[in-house]
Amino acid sequence: MKKLEERFPGKRILITGATTGLGEALAYVLAARGWRIAISAREQDEVERTVAAVNQLGGKGLGLILDVVNMLHWAAARDTLNREWGGIDILVNNAGIADANPMIRMTEADWDRMLAINLRGVIDGCRTFVPDLIRQNAGYILNVASAAGLLALPEMSNYNVSKAGVIALSETLRAELCGANIGVTVLCPSGFRSSLIDNAAKEGRDVSQAGPVARLVKKDVEQGPYTSQSVAVHALKDMEKGRLYSLPMPLYRLAWFLKRLAPNTFYSTIGWAYRNKLGPFAN
Repeated sequence: MKKLEERFPGKRILITGATTGLGEALAYVLAARGWRIAISAREQDEVERTVAAVNQLGGKGLGLILDVVNMLHWAAARDTLNREWGGIDILVNNAGIADANPMIRMTEADWDRMLAINLRGVIDGCRTFVPDLIRQNAGYILNVASAAGLLALPEMSNYNVSKAGVIALSETLRAELCGANIGVTVLCPSGFRSSLIDNAAKEGRDVSQAGPVARLVKKDVEQGPYTSQSVAVHALKDMEKGRLYSLPMPLYRLAWFLKRLAPNTFYSTIGWAYRNKLGPFAN
């Protein structure tokens, strides 16, 4: 991470959803290198726990209570960071939720909550901090999306739409902000070992039993070779290289290539396999 540290010697970063999974792993990787890390989440005790761990690892943690659907929280976070650190260098929009169900079973509330947290939360984070990054003529944005936003597999329509929106926002900002010395990377992993499904269960969404796609994701989360830390490290490396798209899993890089190469054939094949319960859609 030497290049990022040379570019941003102040080493100031804000991570949303920083007390579990990828956000927590990213905080710990950077803490070991002495970064100043704003740990933001909704639960005070979890924020305090993570800040303590960051400090113990050699970083400088700052705890923020931040619900990404609340613009007052965003404004308060900005005020605090400007007062304490004079701003930030990197914004990581990581907070998000998961869901899985056929589209016809999804309620209005399912759609509203998913889009509010996964998409509007990212939009509002960028709306809050991009003006400051432009004024200082330096910065970086890491938006956490998903391979689901690139591939749009069945039974995840609200999740797919929310993550596709994050990808579109990131692509737009990449072009708009390049003249202000602000980098943008959108991270698009598939399932990896994290607390995503457990967090969904705590909120009353048992996505692991919804269908074959959800079971596939659950298997990746519980048994896959990728961890929150390995995905975090991959994202940081791609940020150093200035890459717009960060896809840690080779299989999904291949799938995305095939989709772009022959989209009609790709989705005809996906539909055929899903209809006949074959391949990844087998019971």
